[in-house]
Amino acid sequence: KQPMHADEIRQLLHATPFRPFTVFLPNEKAFAVPHQDFAILTPKGRTLIVAHSEKEAVDLLDVALIARVEVQEMDVSGS
Repeated sequence: KQPMHADEIRQLLHATPFRPFTVFLPNEKAFAVPHQDFAILTPKGRTLIVAHSEKEAVDLLDVALIARVEVQEMDVSGS
């Protein structure tokens, strides 16, 4: 499988409506992005900055090392 590209992550971050997603590194370490406010892609797209929801901390991820992304399914029930 091909690694993620910055453009793909940028599309996820700017999607309307936004769908929460989780970024995985090759070692399966996961980084949740529950809302657009929790992540920023640097202008050149080399680094994804992901904020933790439970504490005032961030992770800096090398986009080239992102193995995959899982996007949360839409709630079609309307609840």
